[in-house]
Amino acid sequence: MKRLTNHLLRLSGLTAGLLLAHQGWAADAPSYTAQPAAGLCPTAANEAAYNTKYLGFFTHLVPAQEDWLFRTTYDLRTDFGTTPEGWRELKQLRDELKRKGIDLVVVYQPTRGLVNREKLNPQEKASFNFELAKKNYQATIAQFRKAGIYTPDFSPLFDEKEEHPYYFKGDHHWTPYGAMRSAKIVAQTLKEIPAYNDIPKKEFESKRVGLLSKLGTFHKAAAQLCGSSYAPQYVDRFETEPVGDSGGGDLFGEGGDAQVALVGTSNSGPAYNFAGFLEEFGKVDILNNAVSGGGFDSSLLAYMSSKEFHDKPPKILIWEFATHYDMAQKSFYRQAMPLVDNGCANGKPALVRKVKLHPGSNEVLINSGALPIRSGGYTADVTYSDPGIHELKNTIWYMNGRREQLKIEQSKAVDTGGRYVFELRNDEDWSNQQFLSLEIEAPDDMPAGLEVEAKLCPTPGAKSASVAAN
Repeated sequence: MKRLTNHLLRLSGLTAGLLLAHQGWAADAPSYTAQPAAGLCPTAANEAAYNTKYLGFFTHLVPAQEDWLFRTTYDLRTDFGTTPEGWRELKQLRDELKRKGIDLVVVYQPTRGLVNREKLNPQEKASFNFELAKKNYQATIAQFRKAGIYTPDFSPLFDEKEEHPYYFKGDHHWTPYGAMRSAKIVAQTLKEIPAYNDIPKKEFESKRVGLLSKLGTFHKAAAQLCGSSYAPQYVDRFETEPVGDSGGGDLFGEGGDAQVALVGTSNSGPAYNFAGFLEEFGKVDILNNAVSGGGFDSSLLAYMSSKEFHDKPPKILIWEFATHYDMAQKSFYRQAMPLVDNGCANGKPALVRKVKLHPGSNEVLINSGALPIRSGGYTADVTYSDPGIHELKNTIWYMNGRREQLKIEQSKAVDTGGRYVFELRNDEDWSNQQFLSLEIEAPDDMPAGLEVEAKLCPTPGAKSASVAAN
C-alpha cells in the first residue's frame, strides 16, 4: 500500500484521481496541481554575475512567457547601425567588391524584441520602446542602402504572431521557420540586383526531414546562474534539394559553380537550412561558406582568402550577421580590404623573407636598404607553415622609433591556411610613417620547425604606395 501511495504522489492530480476511483478510494483522494517553475533567480538580474566571456553574451536575462528568455542588452536594444567611421569603412569595402564585379547583400538579422515582442511579460513589454527600436532599425536599413549595399528590410516580420516562432524560446538562433521567412524576403532583394538576371535559374524544393532539438544558449546560461533546468525545444528540420532535372545543386547549398555566395554566422549553417531556403525562393545555387562560432567576420575573411573567391568570384555575396556585432572594427577592415585583391599574391613584393621561428620575438622583415615604404600604402601578407596557427602577434617598427603592436585572432572554426593579410596603419597621423621592420612573436605551444613567410607589398589601389612622403 505504501509503495502504491508513493507512486500515486508522482502523478498529476487528475491521473491519480482516476486510478483511485477505479480502486474505490476516490472519496478520500488528495488533489494535486502542477505549477510552473518560479522563473529566474535574483542573480539573473545582477549584471556583475555575468562575469565570464560566455555569460557576458547574455546580459542580462529576463523571464518571459512559456519559458521564453530575453536579453536586455541585445534583444531589447533600441540602437542599431555603426559609427560614421564604420559606415565609411563599410562603404569602401562595398566599393572595392563592386570594382571586382561583386554586389554585396547584407542580411541584418532583426532582434528578438522586434520580432517576438508578444512573448515578453507585461512589465518588460511595457518598458521596451518598440516604436523607437523599429524606427532605428529601419533607419539603419536605409543607411545600408545609401552606402550602395543591397539590404532586405525585415520589418514585415515584426511583432509576429505565427504558429511557428521566428526565434527559439531560449536561444539566440532563428528557427528553421524563421530562416524560411527571412529567405523569402532576401530572395526578393536578390531579384532586384541586375546581375541576378544573368545567373542560371534552377528549381529547388525544401522538405521536412525530422525534428531539430535545441537546448538553448539562454537556458544554459540560466542554468549556470540559477541552477534552472529547461526542457529541449523540438522544431521541424528541413533540407533542400534540386527538383527533377535542375541538377547541379548540392545538399546544404554547397554548389561548386554557384555565382551567389553566402557568408555569415551559425544562423546560416545547415541546422536551420537558410541557404537551402534561399535556393528554393531565389532559384539559384548558393555556395555556403558560413561558419558556426566565427562571429560576423571570420567566414567572410576566410572566404576572401580562398582560391575559389579569387579564381571564381561570385556575382553576388550575401553577408548575414546579427545587429549586436560591431561594424566599426578597424582591424577587420585592415584585413578585408587588401583581401579583395588577394593581398601580396599577385604583385611583386617590396620585401619578402622566410624565417624559422624561435621562442619569443623574431625579426622577420627589415628595411635595411631604407626603401621609401610609406605605411599608408602597404600591406603585409604573412603565412605560417602550420595552417593550425590561429593567432598572429606582431610589432611594426618605423624609422622614427614609432611602433605598433598588432594582434590578430582567427576563429578556430575556420581554415585560414595559416595566412594573415593586413594593411599597415593608414590613419592620418600614421600613413606617412616610413616602415623599418616587422617582428613576429612565436605562438604559445609552438610546433617544432614552425616557419613563417612574410611579404610586404604595395596595397592594390593605394596611391603613390612606393613613393616616400615629402
